[in-house]
Amino acid sequence: MSAAAQDASLSVTLQNGVPRVQATALLANGKFVSLMRSGFPLRLHYRLELWRTRSGWFNDHVNETSWDAVVHYDPLADDFVLVRSGGIATRYARVDALARALEVPYKVTLSPKGKGKGSFYYLCRLEVSTLNDTDLQEVEQWLRGEVSPAVSGRGDLTKAVVRGAQRMLVRIAGLPRLTLEARPETVKKN
Repeated sequence: MSAAAQDASLSVTLQNGVPRVQATALLANGKFVSLMRSGFPLRLHYRLELWRTRSGWFNDHVNETSWDAVVHYDPLADDFVLVRSGGIATRYARVDALARALEVPYKVTLSPKGKGKGSFYYLCRLEVSTLNDTDLQEVEQWLRGEVSPAVSGRGDLTKAVVRGAQRMLVRIAGLPRLTLEARPETVKKN
């Protein structure tokens, strides 16, 4: 494969006015797969925003939605586990099967209906980052709909500070991160 064919990308397409968000080639260069096999889970954080264009300097932010997915390697089962919003976990024995699963488009309900007439556009951002074990537990709890004890006020503040320091050390270690953005054509609503 050529280097261009291996570049990760993000796209937003409109199908009957409904946005579909798709990431491709996230695992193509192998760096994230190596990190997962070394015990660093990946977090994929998507954010889709709806904007109304204006003739002035700034456009209007109409609405947004976000969702997450987490992928980690299970060395005992020798497979990869993909956990999506809602806590749905799926296992993949091969990297290529996981890569195909990550490329399945998300159909997102976020439209300019009821927001008036004008020209609208979507802006999507995907951030792929590594997690430590504590981050993984918290994100998986959130994906299942549970609120982290430290966030809800029931947890130990010292533990929350330690987790923050751990996150900072992981970032300082220079582990790769990936940020992708996509913006499809402007949509006119009459």
